[in-house]
Amino acid sequence: MQLGLHVKNIYNLSLQDKTFAAEGWFWLTWPASIQTLIERNNIPLTELVELVNQVEGWDQRLEMDTQQPVRQADGRYLQLYRFSAKFYDDQQALQTFPYEQLELPITIETRPPQFSMADGAVVLDPNQKPSEILGESVDLNGYDLHGIEVSEAIHVYPSSFGNGSQIHAGEYSQVNYNVLYHTNIWAAFYRYVLPWLAVMVILLLAPNLEGDLNELRLAIPSTALLTLVFLQEGAHGNLPPLDYLTYLDKLYLFGYLASTVEFWLFVWGSNLISRSEAGQQGAAMARINGVDRVYQLAVIGGAICLMGLGLLRA
Repeated sequence: MQLGLHVKNIYNLSLQDKTFAAEGWFWLTWPASIQTLIERNNIPLTELVELVNQVEGWDQRLEMDTQQPVRQADGRYLQLYRFSAKFYDDQQALQTFPYEQLELPITIETRPPQFSMADGAVVLDPNQKPSEILGESVDLNGYDLHGIEVSEAIHVYPSSFGNGSQIHAGEYSQVNYNVLYHTNIWAAFYRYVLPWLAVMVILLLAPNLEGDLNELRLAIPSTALLTLVFLQEGAHGNLPPLDYLTYLDKLYLFGYLASTVEFWLFVWGSNLISRSEAGQQGAAMARINGVDRVYQLAVIGGAICLMGLGLLRA
């Protein structure tokens, strides 16, 4: 059974819910032998295949272009469907967020048990050029489209669905259409990395204050730490709960470490000045300034390495 797909529109992407919506058309063509199988088992034409990763069935639309399949000149039968549905992305990987690569899947699979590998063994064949699959309205804000990958597989369910006498009753043919997107680097940088970078610049400039300005120096790293916490929480508002650190989390973790170390250095410098005698305060100031320069160089080097790593992964 040959399968074709044309995706007209992709929209409502939600990283938090791991879902997206799509609409378009797909069509099936099959020989007379499968038509006989369909007629003999009274299989409804709307149940020849199913959208496997489709969610919220109440919001799904599946319409046939014609009530009966159209017989072609070569004797094959053609049925065209229009679909609109919300799909689930169960392969979502956000380790490199906000420079992630998305694979939005649309999976089509044979549905009736008469098509399983234990019975009719009907196999879907995506005989179509990749350039014909995607329409003109599949762009997503903040992402660059990188094409589509098509793959065939046999979906092996861990159940025979009550047909225990058949060895392959739980095996069905499926075709996976993965629409590929890469994050727009500059859009991700402006939205997620630039606020972090602004706080890091303030942290780097703080040691330039004179060592005897204790109250002002101590206030900056603590304020920066709180700001980083709120910025990270805001960025995670678009993500689902994760059991791993994203690239952006590693940036903020570095910021937490830098602000904590800076606060400790300022406490140390304040104590050093207060305990120094009048004639030794100049030497104490010089020692504090030297340590501050080492700290600044270390933070600059670490930030450059982290940002460069992110751009390489993008």
